[in-house]
Parts: sequence; structure tokens; C-alpha cells
Amino acid sequence: LLLQYQNLFKEISRCAEKCLEAASKFGEVLIITNSDDGWVRYSAEKYIPHILPILDKYRIVSARTRYESYYPNQPLCWKAAAFAHEVNEVYSYCAKAASANVSMDSIDVDDKVSTVSDGSFDTALTSMSEDSLMGGEGQQQRQVISFGDSMEERTSVKIVATQLNATAKSVMFLQSPSPAQIIGELVMLTSSMTYLCTQKQDLDLEIGRGQAEKTCERYLNARNGSAVRIQQGKKA
Repeated sequence: LLLQYQNLFKEISRCAEKCLEAASKFGEVLIITNSDDGWVRYSAEKYIPHILPILDKYRIVSARTRYESYYPNQPLCWKAAAFAHEVNEVYSYCAKAASANVSMDSIDVDDKVSTVSDGSFDTALTSMSEDSLMGGEGQQQRQVISFGDSMEERTSVKIVATQLNATAKSVMFLQSPSPAQIIGELVMLTSSMTYLCTQKQDLDLEIGRGQAEKTCERYLNARNGSAVRIQQGKKA
């Protein structure tokens, strides 16, 4: 690849990491693709290898691999089935975790410490309990949020949210975007994550090409300005 594109792909990796981290603060993050199993990691290794260690933190599901045999030539059905299964798994786990957390309140302090001694379990339990969005008095409403570039996920999130009596939110990315437009999309999404995840009503949003390009331009100008200031500081 030309140096120009290598630099752009490094920025894509950096922006994708920030976006995933921002989303993780509000709940469970899943990567669901209609491509074959392994494609996400393969394409990342080929074009943005810096993101590979970050991908290890998230569950990646191939809807095609799991459901193509049940729904031949119906990619919408693959994605909808994968959404339904994975979201139900998350909410089921959250319900069990919340129930276990409540039952622990009746245990003596000494017993509680010895029972929940594994740090990773304790952290996971707290995180899933806080972000489960199970609904009910004093709790947040369930919500399912989708970010993607096809109508499959845009439709799937509405289907699954209806089944779960949850809030449906989707952000439609550009189809066949340039590297610069991808950067712009990720920057816009990251900066809007709190708004997207805390709104009470359904959302169905779409990013425009002009928006993505202008956002990328501002982002890269700011990044380059910071790099120049850092270099000047080192010389001084």
C-alpha cells in the first residue's frame, strides 16, 4: 500500500478502537457479520493489523456460517436470527447475574468475600448488572443498538427490539466508503455515543457522505496540528 493509505488505515484502527471502547461503556458489544466465519479477523490482519488485539476483547459472530443452511439466499434472515439469538443470550445472562447479585445481599460479609473472590467474575457481574437494561422500576429500559452499512442490520434491530419490547436504535453507515469517510464515520459515532445510548426513544439515523468527509478533514487537521506541536516541543 502507498504510504498515504497506510497512514489512513492506522487512523482507522485508532478510531475503531476508540469507538468500540466508547460503546463498551454502555453495554455488551457484539460484532455480527454476514460474511464467512473468520472474515473479520482476516480483513483486519490484511489492512488494519493494529486492531487485532482490540478485536480479541469482543465476540465476533458470523450470521452466514450459523444460519445460511436454514435460510438459503436470505441474508436478512441470517442477520435477524443472529441478532435475536445473541441479544437473548446477553439478556438471559444479565437476568441470571442480577438474580445472583440480589441473593448475595443476604450473605454475611465474610462469606461474600470468599464467594466472589475472582476479580474478573466480580467485574463482569457488576458491569453486566449495571448495563443489563432489564426494565422495570428504578432500572433502565432494554435497548438494542446497531451500527452498520447494510439494510439487514437496520431491519434486524427493529425486528429483535419488537420481540424483546426494547428500544431500537440504528446508525446507518455509508456503503462502499473511502478510507477517509470511514474515519469520519467512526469519529462522528464516537463523539455521539453518549447521546445515542442515553436517548429514551427509538432512533433511525444515517450518516451522509459530506458529513463523513468534513468530519474526517477536521479530525486529521487536528491530529496533524497536535503532531507538529509535539515535534516542536521535542526540538525545544
